[in-house]
Amino acid sequence: MWIFIALLFSVFVGLYFHSTRHSLRVLMYHRTSVSDTNFMTVTTEQLRQHLAYLRQARYQFVSLPVVLEALKKDAAVSLPRRAVLVTFDDAYENNLTNALPILQEFAVPPTIFVSTAFVGGSNEWDGSTDQIMTSEQLKCLTSQNFTLAYHSHQHLNYKNHPLETIQKDLTANVREADKMELPMARAFSYPYGGRPKDPTARQQMINMMEGLGIGAAFRIGNRINPIPIRDPYNLNRIDVRGTDSFAVFKRKVRWGKLM
Repeated sequence: MWIFIALLFSVFVGLYFHSTRHSLRVLMYHRTSVSDTNFMTVTTEQLRQHLAYLRQARYQFVSLPVVLEALKKDAAVSLPRRAVLVTFDDAYENNLTNALPILQEFAVPPTIFVSTAFVGGSNEWDGSTDQIMTSEQLKCLTSQNFTLAYHSHQHLNYKNHPLETIQKDLTANVREADKMELPMARAFSYPYGGRPKDPTARQQMINMMEGLGIGAAFRIGNRINPIPIRDPYNLNRIDVRGTDSFAVFKRKVRWGKLM
């Protein structure tokens, strides 16, 4: 009995230190809606509830440029103890119409990861017709405390493609963003969280990113990133789903994925 109590106590102590240690949480959103919700869509009410909880629980919102600066060797910038970076994948227009007022309300400096082939079009990679922001809309967002970054040109799952295809896609992502004069931060999020399985191929992909000046990349993973961060090309994000209850959201933010 006493052994069980001791083990239970040690587990609670471990979880406490896991949730309070110096760390970076990165939240991954996609679409936003006034009323509809699904796996990849949160309602405006859910988003407001999430951000209000984070503020009340004394997490501190940080911007992607601050994170990138903190990742540099001998950086003078350090992240707060309970840092949170809010990100949106794919640049859906509903993030502009629905999410922007709420993000401004809570003074959140969010990041939008952009697949450049679909700017001004729709999410064709899903066979759907959700509107993607135009280049002008994206540029306007940068004056509203948003940061833009890379999300592949063709929204490819790099887990399923050879290095030659990955290199062409990465290069096109940077080139096309430059053509549209989008002010991009030098960071990347892997569509679907996909990366080459083979360690040698993965390192070659990272070398390509470094050659293009990309200094960090985000997967999914659903884990909390301990600080100092050891691998800037393997940053974990927490997948925020519209189908999750508020209790599940809080658990994900506090603990991440423990196993």
